[in-house]
Amino acid sequence: MPPYDARGEENGRKRHRAVLIGVEHYTGTRNDLPAVATNLRLMREALTAERTGVLGPDDLVVIPADGADTSSGPKGPDMGSGPKGGTPKGPAPAPAVDPLRVRAALAAARRDVTGLLVVYFAGHGIVRPDGSDLNLMFTDSRVTRDRHHPFVDTLSWRGDVMPELRNSRADWVVVILDCCFAGNALRAFSPAAGQNFALLTAAEPGVEIPPGDPRTGTEFTAALHRLLTTGEEEPVTFTRTVAGIRRAMAPLKAVDGHPWIPDELRHGDDVVLAHPVDAEPPPPTGLALEDGPPTAVTTRWPRSSAQALPRRLLAALAHRLTRTTAVALAGVVALAAAGAWYLLGAPSGGDCASPLELRVLTDPDLKSTVQKAADAYPKRDGHGCRTVGINVYDAKATDAVAALRSSSLWQEPPATCPASGDCPRPQRDVGAQPDIWIPAAGSAWQRATAGGAAGGEGGGNASSATGSGKTGADAGRSVVDLDRLGSVAYTPMVLGVPDTMALAQSLQTDDPLGTIVTALEAGQPVEILRPDPEDTEGALLATDALYASSGSGRASTVEQGMAQALRPMPSTARELMCVLADGAHNDLEDRAAVLVPEQTLAQFNLSAGEPGRPGCASEALAHRVAHYPSDVPMLDLPFVRVTWAGADRDADARTAAVEDFYEWLATDPDAQKCFTDDGFRGVGEKGGPAAPADDSVLRSEDNTTAVREQIPVTGPDADASASLSDTLSRYRGALGPGRVLYLLDNSTSMADKRVWDGTGGAKELVARSMTSLGAGDSYGVRMAAVAEGKPATDLVPFGPNTRAGAQKAVAGAGTAAFDARIAAGLDAALGTLRGEATGAEQPRLLVLVTDGEDFEAVAEKEQKRLVAEAGKTPLVRIVTVSLQDGGCTPGRFGERLAGASGGRCLDPADDIAAELAAEVARTGTGDAE
Repeated sequence: MPPYDARGEENGRKRHRAVLIGVEHYTGTRNDLPAVATNLRLMREALTAERTGVLGPDDLVVIPADGADTSSGPKGPDMGSGPKGGTPKGPAPAPAVDPLRVRAALAAARRDVTGLLVVYFAGHGIVRPDGSDLNLMFTDSRVTRDRHHPFVDTLSWRGDVMPELRNSRADWVVVILDCCFAGNALRAFSPAAGQNFALLTAAEPGVEIPPGDPRTGTEFTAALHRLLTTGEEEPVTFTRTVAGIRRAMAPLKAVDGHPWIPDELRHGDDVVLAHPVDAEPPPPTGLALEDGPPTAVTTRWPRSSAQALPRRLLAALAHRLTRTTAVALAGVVALAAAGAWYLLGAPSGGDCASPLELRVLTDPDLKSTVQKAADAYPKRDGHGCRTVGINVYDAKATDAVAALRSSSLWQEPPATCPASGDCPRPQRDVGAQPDIWIPAAGSAWQRATAGGAAGGEGGGNASSATGSGKTGADAGRSVVDLDRLGSVAYTPMVLGVPDTMALAQSLQTDDPLGTIVTALEAGQPVEILRPDPEDTEGALLATDALYASSGSGRASTVEQGMAQALRPMPSTARELMCVLADGAHNDLEDRAAVLVPEQTLAQFNLSAGEPGRPGCASEALAHRVAHYPSDVPMLDLPFVRVTWAGADRDADARTAAVEDFYEWLATDPDAQKCFTDDGFRGVGEKGGPAAPADDSVLRSEDNTTAVREQIPVTGPDADASASLSDTLSRYRGALGPGRVLYLLDNSTSMADKRVWDGTGGAKELVARSMTSLGAGDSYGVRMAAVAEGKPATDLVPFGPNTRAGAQKAVAGAGTAAFDARIAAGLDAALGTLRGEATGAEQPRLLVLVTDGEDFEAVAEKEQKRLVAEAGKTPLVRIVTVSLQDGGCTPGRFGERLAGASGGRCLDPADDIAAELAAEVARTGTGDAE
């Protein structure tokens, strides 16, 4: 079929938009990017040029807008206050760019655009050490040592940008990323089924790019501008753009001499990005757009089509007319415009007023469905303008509970954090202050309000029955009321068992999880998996039952077993099923029984081509039967109104809007269908779960034998907060106290290469990472440079040590004039860590620090033997720290050792100090102390 053309006659009445984001100024350690200002100018020209452009000037939202505020930091009472780290570079800093403003612009575009949506970003990009989770960086973005939240004031492509755009109403979405590591976004490219979506990245995954010239822009954007403004004979489509940009960049090199190859992925046919230079100017649009005026978000918005009509008609036709004809036609156009003014009413500013914005915080397992429902919420005035805007975002379930228990920290964040960087900061961990909270289960509300009925230190105020019992002092105090209004949908937690496994049908309902798992394990080898319980409430409830069925003290055994089967554990039920569906885990998809919500299981059971089937689902994933554990509470999706102390502005209007949204979600058939289409059970007449309707995913042919129509309701009736808090403590402590052994290459080459002493040197890295070790841990340091045939020497004997004494010994260590005996040192270290352990589940970590010279000298046969040894049980995670560039390249010895043991390989491309400390913290108990 022909490529999609925003200027085509059939698309003339649709809403098109380009969101252009450029971050020139950074307040932290990142360098400013003065070429970005030129990039924004080039993209404006390319998209709106009179003959070649596919958009009009009024279709652009540019961030920062001309004349934007140059001060950094969030604005408004709900976003904290005070300066961020760093100082402006240069006499006149460029305007600040705030991620919340960008996210709001993307949300508005998702809601409003029905035609072509183009999103462009130029600025710094950053990824995690394993190359995952590309984050777009803004003015105040920074990197911390917190292993769970390393990036602050950024937007995650995987967690923020892609989910927003995946739910867009646009006919076509085109994203262009001009930043370092832009290609890493391709790993998390996940359009909705049937969505037209194209992603163009400045370079391939893992590649950094030069900052460009302030006068001409970055090389990539400058080349893109030339392609879009100089095309001849035929339209410049996305596919032609990809081919052209690769040719243009081929002679150039990226950072470190990498070939500069722009990359792309496309889901759909093709889309026109520019017209040839000899094309006719775009025709005038109709008098009205199809969906009413846009939702206001930024300072730059389209004017009404009626106002723009005379200008567009004249621009399109004047160049083809004689002077006399032009004057006559201008009069006709003026009369037509006057008639339109009379019929449509005089413009009152042309734009809708800013709607009342409601922020909805939800569980990661629910985000896509709640977003879909929010998009369908039909609250508009008589002019078609939205009166209420719904901004949906998600956060880890544990972060949301902790933040609401200590809600004052949203307004008064802690002045200092421990060295690990692990301290509560709701603005960072969760986002803006919510008006509504929709957790997956009432147990989250119980934990948020437990011990805090008086509004004191323990938690939020509750207007329904509150849990009892103080859960311990929190970092802040509560300044919220958490009013539970009712449920908006239901879904039970199930154990999804491949239908190829033997398990009695009588165990499908009414039995506890332990009974089902025992029977399953008796019949065949099986791996029990669930998402990370820190991330979703459903996974936490499942973990609570799993630990209870495993017996006292066996949480570590459960977690070690899961870690050996799959590491890292995915964050959500959908991500877990997607990982299994890719078929790249040695048939794990056929051996895994998964603890997930019923709605997730039902969606992944759907056959190819069926509506509602996730895009990542594949035939590699076995059909699964749901078993309903009697001791895992149902997810009842409570709607919680969040009222903030002192938030009096628009209080009555906000309360009314929140209650109206709840009533619509819980009772309106269109709202309920948003949930039931995704496999949830709706709300019945008496407020409980309704039986699935005939058109429900649960009643599809694929799920006829997989799910039960009638199921027992499993609570939670009693307060589960104490039990779940204990489960979280057991989970966090399941891998501790630990056993950590450092094997340190102290050969003279370390000093020769200047990687032994000083900041970032081997000794400083080891000593600094010891801050995560506690009195209960056993640890030691061995020196690998010894005479041939001799064992590695103890610098710090393995066992309980004082941290200060161990760090002092490391600081005073010297090099030795011998080769590092890497192979022998590894063998001995593995033997030490696996021997004399107090329990099979006790966590073990081996940290090998080397400059790579003697490390890579290990013979290939010996490398293979050691890699095989690293994968044996009891599991010892190996973190290899190579102080030379490229030491962690795939296939190298260090990377293979880490991969075989579920560990990590760190080299100068990583923030070694922060990442090594985080890895040691996963085993040690110092931070917990």
